[in-house]
Amino acid sequence: MELTCTGAVEYGSIVYYSHFVPIAIVLILSVFVLFKTEFSRLSKVFVLFNILITTWLIGDVVTWVSTNFDIISFAWSPLDYINIIAFLVAVYFFHLLVRGREISRRFKIFLFSLSVPPAIMTIAGKTILSFDVANCEAINNPLITKYKLAIELLVILYIIYISVYDFVKNKDKQTKGQIAVLSLSMVAFLTTFSLSEYISSVTGIYEINLYSLFVLPLFLIVIIFAITNFKTFNIKTSGMRLVVYILLILVGSQFFFLENSTTRLLTAITFIISLALGFLLLRLDKKEILQREKIESLASDLKSANTRLLSLDKQKSEFVSIATHQLRAPLTAMKGYTSLILEGDFGEINKETKQAVSRIYDSANTLTNIVNDYLNISRIELGTMKYNFTTLDLKELVDNVIGELRPNLEKKGLKLSFTTTPDGVNTRFMIHADKDKLKQVVANLVDNSIKYTPSGSIDISIVKNTLERKVTLSIRDTGVGISKDVMPKLFAKFVRAENANKQNIYGTGLGLYIAKQIVDAHKGHIKAISDGDGKGSTFYVVFDMEV
Repeated sequence: MELTCTGAVEYGSIVYYSHFVPIAIVLILSVFVLFKTEFSRLSKVFVLFNILITTWLIGDVVTWVSTNFDIISFAWSPLDYINIIAFLVAVYFFHLLVRGREISRRFKIFLFSLSVPPAIMTIAGKTILSFDVANCEAINNPLITKYKLAIELLVILYIIYISVYDFVKNKDKQTKGQIAVLSLSMVAFLTTFSLSEYISSVTGIYEINLYSLFVLPLFLIVIIFAITNFKTFNIKTSGMRLVVYILLILVGSQFFFLENSTTRLLTAITFIISLALGFLLLRLDKKEILQREKIESLASDLKSANTRLLSLDKQKSEFVSIATHQLRAPLTAMKGYTSLILEGDFGEINKETKQAVSRIYDSANTLTNIVNDYLNISRIELGTMKYNFTTLDLKELVDNVIGELRPNLEKKGLKLSFTTTPDGVNTRFMIHADKDKLKQVVANLVDNSIKYTPSGSIDISIVKNTLERKVTLSIRDTGVGISKDVMPKLFAKFVRAENANKQNIYGTGLGLYIAKQIVDAHKGHIKAISDGDGKGSTFYVVFDMEV
């Protein structure tokens, strides 16, 4: 004799609505993701998770609406096992979703091993102990119920753990937002699902499960948001289309469960309004997609052009480096021979010849400085500038520079003073620096002061601040000064004072740029101060004091 019951009659409408609407959404979303991502690993796992949820929903709805105990038994028996598998797959899916990489083989084996005990119990028919004929409900085996709850708790705690760990570890704000949204939605869904089942099993009020299923569409909408806005599945489309479709499904599906004519009329009006708004949203969304694709295309072209420009810039720097290397040899020879002629090593020469050779020497020297500047620029840009740091006395280095440039000072009739604070013959100003590179910086600054000071004086000072452990070199002149327009870009490449040409001052505009790069490499600081044209200027270079 066939046993029947009528336990589901009272909840018939809500059972269908709470189960079939999520099933429809799950199936639409699964097909969409699978085909749009060309069957990627993440999409396959996502679809597997959805299939398990759908299978559980179908089995659960059968247990609610069927009046045949054999059918109820057949559908009820594997529900706990399907539930456990869905939670274990959720771990795999969430791991791929947040971390973007495969889980280890060992972890896969561990997850599989957790599914073995409930599989054995299900196959052996041990998941159900008996039936409550009065309520038309199966009595679950408490062993598998407790095992299922333990697995669910373990999964939820693991998802919370990796969410918090990855959230704290990540520095990117967008990635943090993605992790927060995905983890909160996943934890909210799994916790609601698990908690409602636990309360149902404890109280025997299984109707609680019906209302917990309304969380599923919300969870899926969040996943849609993540898929599109965070480009989790790399789908080049907007989530607005899916949201509109799902909204229409949620509203339209109510027609099948409403019996009151007034509520049917209100639902119809709501559906028409939703349809109209959805149409407008999709039109706007289409424009947004086209604009986004255009921007992405332009960004891609810009990236390619930028890569090409960087390559050309590198080739330019390499060419300059090779060319300047080749120029240095003949220039060195020119300087060497003209110097020997001027010193009389090749015999006495008349005054006119000496002046001509002197001009050749000066021009060769100027060209050598230009070549050296370009060579240093190419080294800086190519990242091949090498430094040999040693401990040295800045006062001694400045003394050497002044000695080398003194003929230029005397030639222009400039007064020069060099002071140190604290004063004293034995006072030393020790810093950690590359002697040759730093000498180039100091020589450039002093030489600039000489060039840009037609008359007057140059004051050089070194101050040691023992309290702050800093050594400051300052070079002040009474020269042409620096205009307010030039000051912000003074240390950029190819920048020269506007009054340089008026004073017949020649240069490349690279000296201060190179000086700044060298000072920066020493972890120092360089700056200039001037009250404007004709009011002189002061350059400050600050270094850390060597212990």
